[in-house]
Amino acid sequence: MYHTSGRSNILLVLASTSALVLLLVLALVPSVAVARKSPGNAPIRSLHVHDHLRDASSACEGTLYPDLCVAVVSDISDFASKSLEELISTILNRAMYEVTLSSAKCANIEKRLKRNDTLERDAFDDCIELFNLTLAELTVARACLTPGRSRVSGNRHKLGTFLSAAMTNQYTCLDGLDGSKGNAIHTIEKSVHNISHHISNSLAMLKRVPSVNGSKSEFFPETGGREKDFPAWLSGRDRKLLLAQNDQIKFDLIVAGDGSGNFTKINDAVAAAPNNKRKRLISWINYIYST
Repeated sequence: MYHTSGRSNILLVLASTSALVLLLVLALVPSVAVARKSPGNAPIRSLHVHDHLRDASSACEGTLYPDLCVAVVSDISDFASKSLEELISTILNRAMYEVTLSSAKCANIEKRLKRNDTLERDAFDDCIELFNLTLAELTVARACLTPGRSRVSGNRHKLGTFLSAAMTNQYTCLDGLDGSKGNAIHTIEKSVHNISHHISNSLAMLKRVPSVNGSKSEFFPETGGREKDFPAWLSGRDRKLLLAQNDQIKFDLIVAGDGSGNFTKINDAVAAAPNNKRKRLISWINYIYST
C-alpha cells in the first residue's frame, strides 16, 4: 500500500508538471507565430539604418570629429538629397543653437557670482560678447553657403575666414574661463568645445566643396556686387568698404582683449560710438589667445 501510494504521488507530480509544461508551450505558440511573421521586415529596416549611417559617414569624411558630424547629419531624414553646402548649413545651425544656449548659461552663472568676483565676471562678460560675435559670423557664413556662390574661390576664402574667426572666439572664451571652478563651468566648457568642433567639421567639409575654375566671384565680386548680394539699405561706399583689404582701411577704433587698443570690450566700443553723426564708425576687433 505504501509503495503504491508513493508511486501514485510521483505519477501525479509528473502529470502535473507535464501539464504545466504543456500550458507554457501553448502560451508561447502565439508569440512564436507572431515572431515568424515579422523577421522579413527586420533585416530590411536594419539595412536601411546601416545605409543611412554609411551615407552620413561618407558625407562627414575628412572631419576631425566624425562622430559628432554623423550625429548631426544623420538626424536629417532626407540628407542624401541635400548638397554639401546644405549639410554644412545644418551643422552651422546646430552650432548657432548651442552658442545661444551657452550664452544664456553664462548669463545665469554670472548672476549668481558675488560682487567681488570681478575676474570671473569679466570672463563671463567676454564669453557672452564672443558668443554674440560668433552668431554674427556664423550667420554671414551660412548666408554664403548657397550652391554656386560658395564654389567660387574668393567666396570660399571668405567663408573660411568667418568660420576660423568663429572658432577662435571659442578658444578665447575658454582661455578666459581657465581657473574658474564649479560644475557649471565644466558644462560651459563642454558646450564651447562642442561648438568649436561643429565649426571645425564645417571647415573640413568646406574643403570638399568643388570649386568653379575661371569663374568670377558672384557673392563678393570685386566690382562691388550685384544688388541681390547685399542688403538694399547698404550704400555703394559701404559695399566697397566691406570688399577692401584690411591694410586699405583706416580704423577709428581698435578693440583688443590684451589692452593694446582703445577698448578691451566690444560693448564699450559700441557705447562710445556717437549717435548724432552720419559718419560710419569703423572698428577693428582683435582678440589674442595663447595655446
